[in-house]
Amino acid sequence: MVPFMIIGIFLYRLGRKSRLRDFADDKMISKITGSVDTRLQVLRYLLLVFGFAFLVIALARPKWGEKLQIYKGKGIDIVIALDASKSMLAQDVKPNRLDRAKTEIQLLLDELSGNLVGITAFAGECYVMCPLTTDIEAVKLFLDVISPDVVPKPGTDLEKAIIVSASLLNQKEDTYKAMILFTDGDNLVGEPVKAVGGIKDQGIRLFAVGMGTVEGSPVPEFDAQGNFVSYKKDRDEKIVMSRLTERLLIVLTKATDGRYFRTEGVYMDRLIAELDRIKKSDISGGEYIEYEERYQYFLIPAFIFVLLGVFLNDRKGRWYDL
Repeated sequence: MVPFMIIGIFLYRLGRKSRLRDFADDKMISKITGSVDTRLQVLRYLLLVFGFAFLVIALARPKWGEKLQIYKGKGIDIVIALDASKSMLAQDVKPNRLDRAKTEIQLLLDELSGNLVGITAFAGECYVMCPLTTDIEAVKLFLDVISPDVVPKPGTDLEKAIIVSASLLNQKEDTYKAMILFTDGDNLVGEPVKAVGGIKDQGIRLFAVGMGTVEGSPVPEFDAQGNFVSYKKDRDEKIVMSRLTERLLIVLTKATDGRYFRTEGVYMDRLIAELDRIKKSDISGGEYIEYEERYQYFLIPAFIFVLLGVFLNDRKGRWYDL
C-alpha cells in the first residue's frame, strides 16, 4: 500500500502543475511556487509516507516475545472422530465428504475454545491424531493431515472408532464428556451398538454428523499421483454406490442421549447448544504460548509522523502551520 501512496503523491504533484498551467501563465506560476521550499515539501511527503507505513504495520498487529500461559476455566472433554475411509471421497457433497467434514470441523473448533479437545481418524483402524488439549490451533494442524492414506487399513469400523476415541476421555467421571462422529455411517465391520453400550456407562454423550446423501454417490479411485483413475466397482464390475447410512447413526446417538445431525442442514448452532448443556468441570494446567502484542510500537510513531507532516509548512521562512 505504501508504494501506491508514493505513486499517488507523484501523480498529485503532476496534476497540480497541470492545473496551474490551465489558470495561470509561466510568470504567475513562478511567483506562486517561488515561496515553496522544495526540501521542506519533500520532507513533508516523506513524513506522511512514513506515518502511513507505520500505521499499516500497526494495523497488522505484529507480535513477538513468547509468554507461557496456563489455562484455567470450566469446560468439557470432547473427542472428534473423523471418518477417513475411501468412501468419504464420494462427491455427493462438495467438494467431497472428507473435505466438507474438515471444513465443518474447523468451524466447530472455532466455537470450542475453553474446552479440552482431541481428534481421532478411523477407517478399518482408528488412530489418535491429537490427544486432549486446550490448544485449538494445534488440533487444526492435526486435522489438516487426515486422509485415507493416514489410516491404510480399508473399510469402516465404527466400533473401533468409538472405543479408541473413548479411551481419551476420563473413565472415572460420569459427566462433561462428549464424542462427535463425522462419518457417512457406512459401517462394514465391528459391532458399534455394543461399543455404544460401553461408552454410555462411562457417561459419554455421542453426537454424529452424517456426511453424504441418502441417494449416494460413486467412490472415486486415484493413482499414486492423485489423478482420477475410475470409480470403485464390485466383483461384477458394477460401480459401487456409497450412501449415507442414517439409521445406524440415529440408533447409536439415541442410545447415549446424544443427537444426530445431517450435514446438509443448518446444524452447527444446535450441536454447540447441545454441548453447552453438558455439565462442565474445572480445567487447569493446559499450557500454551502467547505472543506479546507490539502494535503500539508502530502506532505511536505513525501518529507522530502524520502530525509532523500535517503541520509542517513547506513555505520559506516559517516551517510550521498552526
